[in-house]
Amino acid sequence: MAKRLKRYSAPPMLRQYPDPSKPPLGDDEQASLSDGCSKKVKTSQSFESLFDNESLSDVILNLNDGHSIFHAHKMILSMKSDVLASMLNKLVTEPGTKPTLNFQESLDCTSVFSRFLYFIYSGAVWLHRDYVIPLYKLANKYSVRPLASHCESYIQQLLITTSFNVSDVQMAKGFSIEAISELCDNPVHPEEVKKIAFRVLCTRFRELTKSACWTSCCWETVRDLIRDNECEDENLVLMAATDWMKKNKISDKKQIEAILSNIRYPLLNRRVLYQLQKNYAFKKFPQVQDQLLEAMKFHCFKELPEAKDDFHGIQYMTRHRFVTHVTSVPPTSTTVTMTNYKNEGQTKINEQFPLS
Repeated sequence: MAKRLKRYSAPPMLRQYPDPSKPPLGDDEQASLSDGCSKKVKTSQSFESLFDNESLSDVILNLNDGHSIFHAHKMILSMKSDVLASMLNKLVTEPGTKPTLNFQESLDCTSVFSRFLYFIYSGAVWLHRDYVIPLYKLANKYSVRPLASHCESYIQQLLITTSFNVSDVQMAKGFSIEAISELCDNPVHPEEVKKIAFRVLCTRFRELTKSACWTSCCWETVRDLIRDNECEDENLVLMAATDWMKKNKISDKKQIEAILSNIRYPLLNRRVLYQLQKNYAFKKFPQVQDQLLEAMKFHCFKELPEAKDDFHGIQYMTRHRFVTHVTSVPPTSTTVTMTNYKNEGQTKINEQFPLS
């Protein structure tokens, strides 16, 4: 009779990573996503007893020059990841020694590498908002598609929670504005995730523009935000756009004009328009100058009955924020209802525009 393998556990003092078989510290194993907690997902096939088990191990995984060491098995790694299989095939093995496969990962990916490896062996993983994004990066980088699929579904659910639960308590259960911005801007993420992240940035535009990550947003994201109908408050849109261009030292005239031409100047008050038409930077763009002129005509003649047909188009449409309430969040689809919301507040305008 074959001898039954005993599960190997490294001495506590040598274990330098969180126990991936357990939920994050402080989370209840029975809690649900709606409680703002982690979620466990699992597939059928499992080699859990061999995770970081020196018995029958034929390769050592060295993470970030000794930050963590794992005893692994070439067959299991190759079965679960074509990328890892290719890396293993390129290893040079000296007689009488166990080969070492070296990994260099970012700090956030390093902190979840044990969970990534545990999924390869067990088919199970605890997902949590604090680390699901770096875990998703690892899954995509090493082409572990089942894990990537679980992470993507969880990320989408959290994005919906982050955007559409308007209370501070519910908002705290979702992603930070920095994480959402990264999901939107990073080209490695799939289009569906990027689209949802962008919609969340629209609903949290004010928070985004006041955060440190606003300056690091890519040009395409800023341009599309300025175009969008949900980024309410034209004064905020103007100040955020000019501030972003100044801090990033944008010199490409096409990029500058693409942003400035999407500001709805008729929605600004006359004092702001007066400052803009005197601003030398704005005089470099004929299309923007024409828009400013039309905005001034609008303020002069908007109350005349005979001029009612002179002012139409998106430039004259007030932006609105749509607060969306989640009625159901199944793994693959979401049902939402839309409620029209208009910001009645008035923002104080700084007359010294950053672009000048």
